Amino acid sequence: MKIGDKILIGVLLIISLVSAYFTYDKALLRTGTNVVIEVNGSKYQELPLDVDKTVTVHNGKHINVVEIKDGKVRMKESDCPDQICVNTGWIEKEGQQIVCLPNRVVVRVTGGKKGEVDDIVY
Repeated sequence: MKIGDKILIGVLLIISLVSAYFTYDKALLRTGTNVVIEVNGSKYQELPLDVDKTVTVHNGKHINVVEIKDGKVRMKESDCPDQICVNTGWIEKEGQQIVCLPNRVVVRVTGGKKGEVDDIVY
């Protein structure tokens, strides 16, 4: 392999990485507009992400508190033993979710603005 081949491979690799970054940024990291709360696989509530609100989810003897604030959502409190859902923190991008497996509660961000890219194929 000659030095010119190595330079060409390097330039093509850099162009591929830069284009992949911008494609990922534009297409996949869209800010969501709604929050869907599911309990036991069924929709419990759907709320707008731009209205501050705190929702207490009762599932049998389990309790989760979901907080929506400043266009973001988090699991504020949970009585589950591991607290992974609480430690997930704030989410705001379409497709992100917080899952509390012991209490069977899922908080999902949906409805982001449509980007310029319709689909991505790898």
